[in-house]
Amino acid sequence: MRKIDKGTEPTSLTRFRSSNRTSRYRDLPPAERSSIRSSCISEQFGLCAYCCQSITVDSAHNEHLEAQDLAPNRTLDFSNIVASCQRIHQCGHGRNTRHLPLTPLMVECETELRFYLSGLVTGKTERARVSIETLNLGHSEDSNRGLIGSRKQLVEALIYSLNTAPEDLQFEDEEFLDLLLEDLKAPVAGQSLQPFAPVLANVIHHFLAQP
Repeated sequence: MRKIDKGTEPTSLTRFRSSNRTSRYRDLPPAERSSIRSSCISEQFGLCAYCCQSITVDSAHNEHLEAQDLAPNRTLDFSNIVASCQRIHQCGHGRNTRHLPLTPLMVECETELRFYLSGLVTGKTERARVSIETLNLGHSEDSNRGLIGSRKQLVEALIYSLNTAPEDLQFEDEEFLDLLLEDLKAPVAGQSLQPFAPVLANVIHHFLAQP
């Protein structure tokens, strides 16, 4: 996960809610749903709110952090909606309506989850472990081999793009790692992040945080 800073809701959503005070998300026309999804993807720099793979308006869905069935009064609350990928049994389609104790709106999501170059992820706290398993983000080889493999492959591609091999990554050079972190956190052309860039940033951050 990467911390998401929610912005201003689409004006079309504001108008719809003002004109339909008793309506819920299920009443939204497709065009309005697409507008919400586009805004979410923009503020997420083109990445799934949970697994950080690249998404588009057509390859994602609007995900309610507090499930619609459990919080019907928040179904049209933009601050409760993020964009999630469409992978089956993963992320938004993996959790269904289960409670998520650690969300991408919390800054701790970047420190309580720990990623590895192998593609695996572990939780440093109980709520992180619960969230990882709820979203099926790959806490073991048997949990989500597809995501683990994709994450490992694309993280290695990111490293190769820096003209180095994963096994030659200079973890002892803290100045180099600091510069690399800044590059990984900078959206391309100010609009999108590289797929799984927050994962590699997480690996480096945890290394630099070691005493």
